Amino acid sequence: MNPISSLAFVLLLTVFPTQILCQTPLIEQACGYTIYKVLCLETLLSDPGSKKATTLKEIAVISSNHTENKANEIYTQFTNLKNSAAEGDLKQALFRCSDYYLSVGDVLFSANFHLKWGNYTGVKEDMTKATVRRQMCDEVFQGKPFKSPLSEATTKLSQMQNNAESIINHLKP
Repeated sequence: MNPISSLAFVLLLTVFPTQILCQTPLIEQACGYTIYKVLCLETLLSDPGSKKATTLKEIAVISSNHTENKANEIYTQFTNLKNSAAEGDLKQALFRCSDYYLSVGDVLFSANFHLKWGNYTGVKEDMTKATVRRQMCDEVFQGKPFKSPLSEATTKLSQMQNNAESIINHLKP
């Protein structure tokens, strides 16, 4: 474990000792599969359903649902920014990203449906589509004199999706 991960884990252990040391071995197992472990722990420990989960699939569904919710939140933010922006290049970029993120939310909803029914091929296809559409939004801002006002949120979504996919990849087909 690298020093930053160790520090983050110690901080989490200090803040959430009962939640981490008791009743969360499944969450710890799931987050152990991920690259963004701290984000995984933050996401799952804040969800009461994950503490009641008895299977890795339930944890995967919860993680995937949080990813879908984040995508829908970003869609709403892009839409609000688009509606309040003055005419010009920024408004056009926000308009395109709003459309892309509407699609991202829809595709992640579909991925969640496939996941609940055990169609892992469908999940992987939809997760790939969501990634491509997120990247299309990122490309809208390349070469512009401005950057995406939601770049931190979109980066977090990317990390959340990566975590969900890592957990899903450990499910038994």
